[in-house]
Amino acid sequence: MARKPRDTSQKRNAILDAAIDVFIENGYERASMDLIATAANSSKRTVYNHFPSKEALIEKAFNRFLEEAYEAKNIEYDPETSIEKQLGEFAESKMMLTRDPKRLGLMRVTLGVFITHPHMAERAIQFSDSHEDSLAIWLKAADKDGRLKVKNPKLAAEAFWSLFAGTFFWPPVLEGPVEEKREKKLKKAFIELFLAQYKA
Repeated sequence: MARKPRDTSQKRNAILDAAIDVFIENGYERASMDLIATAANSSKRTVYNHFPSKEALIEKAFNRFLEEAYEAKNIEYDPETSIEKQLGEFAESKMMLTRDPKRLGLMRVTLGVFITHPHMAERAIQFSDSHEDSLAIWLKAADKDGRLKVKNPKLAAEAFWSLFAGTFFWPPVLEGPVEEKREKKLKKAFIELFLAQYKA
């Protein structure tokens, strides 16, 4: 009887989690496969069996971060729910990315890596561009339902994300999280500003 292939996904994820901790604590350049193997409670050979290089590890870690971000933004249009509430959910999907210290640490490390390794930044952009923006799809549905008036959903989605990224993503990455009270006020103001342009 043929032996059933062993599921190695749990070990692979454990190595990836350990690598992220090592990158955040030591920085990309000072991190080593030895340190990562120790943090993952694995042999260096096991780490290499899953990831051929340190570069592959940081890229996979960032891609997983992007996948989680896209999953959080995967919100379907609901004709029974208020436009404001649904846009608030999209806003939260962007804002939550920098609330978690581990995600924030990973973003800071990878930004540094992208500056010194532009080929990795290019691959990350290609990976990001391969995903369709669920907000643009949502805006198209809201327009069809007559609740919004959006001629160019992709452009409108870009404008929405720019509002929130400019306050709730890049500043926290560089300076630290936004104060909760200010966060709520700005979130409400940005949604009102967006709807002033696009509400039917």
